[in-house]
Amino acid sequence: MPYVQLAALLAALATVGPFSIDTYLPALHAIGAELGATTNETQQTLTAYMLPMALMVLWHGALSDALGRKRVIVVAMLLFTAASLVCVFADSIRMLLVGRALQGISAGAGMVVGRAIVRDLHEGPAAQRLMSHVSMAFALGPALAPILGGWIFSVFGWRAVFIFLALLGVALAALTAWKLPETHPPEARHSLHPVELARRYGQVLTSRGFLLLTFAVSFNFTGFFLY
Repeated sequence: MPYVQLAALLAALATVGPFSIDTYLPALHAIGAELGATTNETQQTLTAYMLPMALMVLWHGALSDALGRKRVIVVAMLLFTAASLVCVFADSIRMLLVGRALQGISAGAGMVVGRAIVRDLHEGPAAQRLMSHVSMAFALGPALAPILGGWIFSVFGWRAVFIFLALLGVALAALTAWKLPETHPPEARHSLHPVELARRYGQVLTSRGFLLLTFAVSFNFTGFFLY
């Protein structure tokens, strides 16, 4: 796959998370008004998304190690599409919360597995170059998503925002299935056996270098979201 196409696809997959968070924010008041929800209940749609996403990013990588990168991304994007359609047809705040939780479960796969694909294909400066291009798109997502969401909402209403997200999910699933090569061959895959998983997670979570980098990035993102 040519470098430009690969970078564009991985960047698009990485932006699914930020777009899911920020695209619908301009429509929060309208969502609450139509579904008869309080301000607190409407804001909980963000929490319903973030918590499952935070938990599932710990598992997307393990699943792709065992099942292959391409398969995990395609299934996750199809689940994201289905979750977005649940949001489109939500007739209550509870149904919308379910849809948002399903979005959270699936949206992070592109970001996590995309980084694994970079490491599968490149090392050193080449990997850093590709990762930097993907990170640029990821950083632009929170800035562009509310603007795009505001345009869609103002013209077509808040349900159209989730139609857009559903179309994004199915487009990325199709492009991944069609264009993205499998970068993690069967002979390099790992078992999902609980003992093996516990051993590997134990190695990671006891690595001082990993923990320091994790806290550094976490504090950076925490400051951003608090701001």
